[in-house]
Amino acid sequence: MLLIAIIVHFFVDFATSIFQPLGPYITEKFSISPRLYAMTLYSISVISSITQPLFGNLTDKVRKRNIYLAAVASITMLFASMISIAGSFMVFLIFAFIAQLSNSAFHPMGASIAGERKKQHLAFFSLAGMFGYAVGPVFITWYAEKHQLKGLYIGGIAMAIFAIITLTRIKALEAEGKKTVKASWKNFRIVLPIFLFVAFRSFSMGIAQIYGPLYASQLGRSLVFGGSLLTFTRFVGMVLSTLGVYVGAKTGNALINMISSGGMMVFGLIFTLVDFHTAPAALMAVLFVSMLAPAYLSMSSTVVEAQSRIPEYPGFASSIVMGFAWSMGSLMNFIYSSIFGNNVEFMIKSFWVISSLALLAAVWDFLSAKLRRSR
Repeated sequence: MLLIAIIVHFFVDFATSIFQPLGPYITEKFSISPRLYAMTLYSISVISSITQPLFGNLTDKVRKRNIYLAAVASITMLFASMISIAGSFMVFLIFAFIAQLSNSAFHPMGASIAGERKKQHLAFFSLAGMFGYAVGPVFITWYAEKHQLKGLYIGGIAMAIFAIITLTRIKALEAEGKKTVKASWKNFRIVLPIFLFVAFRSFSMGIAQIYGPLYASQLGRSLVFGGSLLTFTRFVGMVLSTLGVYVGAKTGNALINMISSGGMMVFGLIFTLVDFHTAPAALMAVLFVSMLAPAYLSMSSTVVEAQSRIPEYPGFASSIVMGFAWSMGSLMNFIYSSIFGNNVEFMIKSFWVISSLALLAAVWDFLSAKLRRSR
């Protein structure tokens, strides 16, 4: 059961990792501005992520979990691959939106299943998703350069069939009674500091992941170079995310959050001070990875911490810090990019300022955790 959920998580996150690095390709293909591309992706993220608490509530109630997972996973992979036949930017957005919404429906259920056993299993589940999320950018940018995305839907169909065949055959998922979920303000308040931290972390990560490839393209770097920035960052992030779970179990998640956001802020400031019009590409790659990768240190540990604070409702807890907080970060991205979105260099170099807000939220969580221990 756990192994199949982990494998499918790889394919699901692989499928939805392809939109951000395609910014230079899509803006050129459909003759749109960077601001329009960023705003539409952020708006999709807001709508799809904000539904995760609803999916989290459903996760803690649903009985036919094998059918549920098969449906949302196959829809995600199929529609993400359908962008290869999109004849207009509007059609591209429709396919991307359906894929992202299904992805949001998948995550609370998958995390809940992984978290039913051991905390380490949730780390493996997250690791598989990040591996797919890491491989996707370099693959899709290479594929776009070489084949202009032709035939991508064939791979999507194959992955969807795999999900349907494997997940529907898992009888252990078939019928499991779940308790009634109470999505109350009291439960939300328990994880409020983590929620704010993740929201600001998502805000800063959203800037880097969309405007990083666009900035590289403006500097004359190839499409694959922009995709590689995200891929290398996410590979480093895989290691840091797993490390964060184990270290957080010993030191406390609040400290992990401070280190994570502090690293983002410091290296983001260094990135701002370098003139990449004259600096070598390798330096840009190293600094980009250095400023974005620390975000992943807290990626899995925040979910583990949220579930530990509301152990009766793991799906609801996961949806708050995986979905609702992400949607708030994307909403801030949308507003921010609507004002400054066409100034690509300004957007990417304001990363450190947004990261400092995540650090403030992490400090609040740290002080709150210290106060709880003293009682």
